[in-house]
Amino acid sequence: SPQSVPRLRAERRRLHGALLALASHFAQVQFRLRQVARAGPAEQQRLLRDLEDFAFRGCPAPLAHGLGDAPSEREKQEQIEVQKEKQRELILQLKTQLDDLETFAYQEGSYDSLPQSVVMERQQMIINELIKKLDMDLSEDIATLSPEELRQRVDAAIAQIVNPARVKEQLVEQLKTQIRDLEMFINFIQDEVGSSGKAEDGHCECAGRKDGGGSYKPNTRPSGNRVNPEDARKMRETGLHLMRRMLAVLQIFAVSQFGCATGQIPRTLWQKDQANKDYSPLIKKLELSVERVRQLAVKHQQEDHITSSSDLQDIPLGGRDELTLAVRKELTIALRDLMAHGLYASSQGMSLVLAPIACLIPAFTSSPQTMHPWELFVKYYNTKNGQAFVESPARKLSQSFALPVTGGVAITPKQSLLTAIHTVLMEHDPFKRSADSELKALVCMALNEQHLVSWVNLICKSGALVQSHYQPWSYMANTGFESALNILSRLSNLKFNLPVDLAVRQLKNIKDAF
Repeated sequence: SPQSVPRLRAERRRLHGALLALASHFAQVQFRLRQVARAGPAEQQRLLRDLEDFAFRGCPAPLAHGLGDAPSEREKQEQIEVQKEKQRELILQLKTQLDDLETFAYQEGSYDSLPQSVVMERQQMIINELIKKLDMDLSEDIATLSPEELRQRVDAAIAQIVNPARVKEQLVEQLKTQIRDLEMFINFIQDEVGSSGKAEDGHCECAGRKDGGGSYKPNTRPSGNRVNPEDARKMRETGLHLMRRMLAVLQIFAVSQFGCATGQIPRTLWQKDQANKDYSPLIKKLELSVERVRQLAVKHQQEDHITSSSDLQDIPLGGRDELTLAVRKELTIALRDLMAHGLYASSQGMSLVLAPIACLIPAFTSSPQTMHPWELFVKYYNTKNGQAFVESPARKLSQSFALPVTGGVAITPKQSLLTAIHTVLMEHDPFKRSADSELKALVCMALNEQHLVSWVNLICKSGALVQSHYQPWSYMANTGFESALNILSRLSNLKFNLPVDLAVRQLKNIKDAF
């Protein structure tokens, strides 16, 4: 009948939709079965469980269409809600199926890029980390914010991190500029003092002139370039006072603003692998060399064949006695290696006035340069004004006439060490000898005078040298060189007569020949 035609059409549409849903469900089952067949043993169990859940989930119901008489308003709302719920379920199923298809295609190699779900998961992780690092307040729903508002919030969060660093850089640049001006002012004061000193020595320009006849006429105008020594001294004291005040203010400012102080070195300066460096092999090496030298010295004393300097004048380089070689090649090298443990040269790239902001200047970022132990002895010689002590008129006269300069008072180890370093420098520096050769000469001289322990102990007890040139993990800084001094003391009661100028003797002979 004509009334049954719409009903039959509706049933046909429902059957068509059900057939499509059944075909789609069957295709999904086939797809998942293929995944199970191609997966490894570890993944098959999980895929089988997913297939079981999917198979018993049933086909998605086709969307209902209005049939029969016109429903009421309430029934329309219920149908609309039911249709929306079914649409959401259908969308969720389609998304799941699409993710599975992308994953399968990516695993098979027919899809180049990552699946969209994996990409979105990683992007979300990055966004969450950025929000946490930038300390952004996104308590509100992001969907309610416009792109411009989101951009403004991100800019504000980044500015909170970047702006303090920029302000700190500007402050450091201003401090550097002020320090450079202060150094220029100090140099100017020193130049003025130097020029006044030359004038006092007699090397001044006379403020006069000659007329056409050659007669000299003094110039009545006072010279404006000369500085009164008293005024120069006052200017220098004023400049030093200003410098001290400026350094104090800079140090207070650096401590309050940046949390660093004078002499503070970043802990990351020293390499981590050096912090655990073992010095026990160096102690063992020194002990073996000392024992060998002691045995040879005792043997030479018993045989009365200790070689003196005069005996070696005609001996070629290959004929040096065994004791001398042991002292120079073994004992000195072992002592050098132990003293060089953790020894470094202080940085010359930073001015002293930059010390209050040392932690802000990137001069300490590189590893420190190594330093030879002989240079440590030379620094001790310079800090104690060794040249002025040795070259004093009284000592020059005592050397010329072989008279004692101390008036019966015993010479201290410090005086003898300064004299020995001066002697080594005067004999070896003109011939450009190496630091090893100079250290060997000093050790030979110390053994001859039986002062090796006392001289090394003077260096160990020099706090300024140890603090400024030894790293915190070094043997010197940790132990004070006590065990090494005890080992070296085994040679204190032995008498030696070792050549000191062995490295420069032939060069001096060649010089004397010409």
